[in-house]
Amino acid sequence: MQPKNSASIRIPMGDFDVYLLSDGYFGIGDPQPILAPEIAKENVHNALKELYLPASDYEIPITTLFIKKESQNILVDTGEGYHDPLNAGWLQNSLFEIGISPEDITDILITHAHRDHIGGILLQDGKRRYPNAQYYISAPEYNFWTSEERDFSESKLSSFPTGEIQIQTLEAIKNDLTIFEPGEVLFSCIRTEAAPGHTPGHIIFHVFSGDQSITHLVDLVHSSLLVAYPEWGTQWDVNFEEGIATRKRILERCYLNTTLVTTCHLPWPGIGYIGKTEQGWQWIPKAQSDPYSIRI
Repeated sequence: MQPKNSASIRIPMGDFDVYLLSDGYFGIGDPQPILAPEIAKENVHNALKELYLPASDYEIPITTLFIKKESQNILVDTGEGYHDPLNAGWLQNSLFEIGISPEDITDILITHAHRDHIGGILLQDGKRRYPNAQYYISAPEYNFWTSEERDFSESKLSSFPTGEIQIQTLEAIKNDLTIFEPGEVLFSCIRTEAAPGHTPGHIIFHVFSGDQSITHLVDLVHSSLLVAYPEWGTQWDVNFEEGIATRKRILERCYLNTTLVTTCHLPWPGIGYIGKTEQGWQWIPKAQSDPYSIRI
């Protein structure tokens, strides 16, 4: 029986399976100023209307990725955990739906250390939720959050994160933490790539098997609004201008290469393509008929 508050979709890829798993969602109310912080409100509301997006009570999905590869059970990010019990923290139910328990997870790739990506690593009592997992994080990301002075001067935030969750979490897993350089291949099926701006060590990655591949854009875009208007940016980017430049570069490459992409925060299940019109890029969800499995 499907657990309450769960969702999963399987993507067969050669000798392993990829799953899109829902961790729920979070609301931000009015999308401004989190999205498009310096753009005229009228222009943003018109764009939201054109894209059939709400101008208030805006909700953002949290989608995680899981790879089942022989004896390895690889989880990419861990969602909100206990931090948002109202609308998020569904990941355990979604894993249960596909027959995976916390003890089964062998490896966890941390794409970046924002709460909705590392919040599920620890339980509320500070113990590790995944007792048998090895963890992986990029060197720039680790260095940023463990430094005594974290530089948010290039962001558009009015108040800056304390880093308490990041420090507590990284300290708790330090004995089982591998620090890698962006560009390295992990688990022989994930090629990591630096995508700085959102955070200094934010990565996207490419899952590959034979001639099949999927690019996971992670937090390159938090809304189809930022696909259409990547220069409008988001307050969530530690370096606002670098985030814009990275977003434009990767969106253009995905468009030119007709790359199948998955995302953390576009509407569930967040898999599709980057298209282009005379006005700019656009999000094109992948057509599918089977609600439980996607063929690529």
